Amino acid sequence: MVSNNYFTFKSIVVDVDTLASLDGVLWLRSGAIASKRLGQHQSTISRNINRCEAIFGINASKNNGEWHLKGDASLLNLERVVHQRHRWLGGRSLRIEAVHWSAKTYLDPTPEGWLPGNHDLLNVQQPLKLLRDSILDAWIGAYPDVPDQDDPDFASFPLLRHPLSLVVGENHPLLAVGAGLTFELVSQYPSLALPDGAFPQLEDCLKRIGLWNSPSKISRYNRDRWEGRWQSELLVGYASIFSIKFYPQPQYILPLQLPLIVGDNLVVKREFENHPRLLKLLADLRQRLNPWLKAHPDLIGFGGEADRG
Repeated sequence: MVSNNYFTFKSIVVDVDTLASLDGVLWLRSGAIASKRLGQHQSTISRNINRCEAIFGINASKNNGEWHLKGDASLLNLERVVHQRHRWLGGRSLRIEAVHWSAKTYLDPTPEGWLPGNHDLLNVQQPLKLLRDSILDAWIGAYPDVPDQDDPDFASFPLLRHPLSLVVGENHPLLAVGAGLTFELVSQYPSLALPDGAFPQLEDCLKRIGLWNSPSKISRYNRDRWEGRWQSELLVGYASIFSIKFYPQPQYILPLQLPLIVGDNLVVKREFENHPRLLKLLADLRQRLNPWLKAHPDLIGFGGEADRG
């Protein structure tokens, strides 16, 4: 047993590497990626998954590119809590995810002591489940679709706030409208959307002004099925100074002010909100924003004890 001011760690059922194999595949979706991240051979990962299935009475299977568990995961989830606390104690690197348009800004290079994810989740439900199940340790989520500051389960730390713009390709008819452009005119064209409920607050705001009307059935980022749709459709999209670089063709900002502010928050389980490793990460991420804040006065950064979830 190992203890400090924060946690007590005592292995219950399986060793750290065995459970990391199962959860690594569930998180990263690929044995090859999990092998690289965890430093385990793929054959070892397969054996460890089989062992976890036998010990915890669960079955892991892949469907439509996502891994799922069947069976009663009660004991498994208890074990995950212990292993997560072991990671926070320094027993292993911690695990972090981010929405794809923010990952390069915050996580390239990856902060010391952290393992990066695929940064391709295009909804709020999956990363929150990974956090809740103690598979993931931190997530850089897209504000306003992040937990509230008084959420009992999660602590949410603001990193950045900024405006969101509407963008179109260079030959889009809306560019010729000029000063008479309205949301009603924009709503006559297809605008990018994700499946219902992926980012519910963003979706609600955009639908109220007639946008978010051309859905794509993706839950993981795929450039060809998101920004790449510009090659064949007169789509209206959304961009910030961070995300506009992902578009495969030049984009032009429409002269309309969207009625919302977006941004990024760092989210962790509530029990870790004061952990030194969390506070070090938070300071590092905010420090990485400094060049952007100096160059773009419309960006709002955060720092200090008052800016905590």
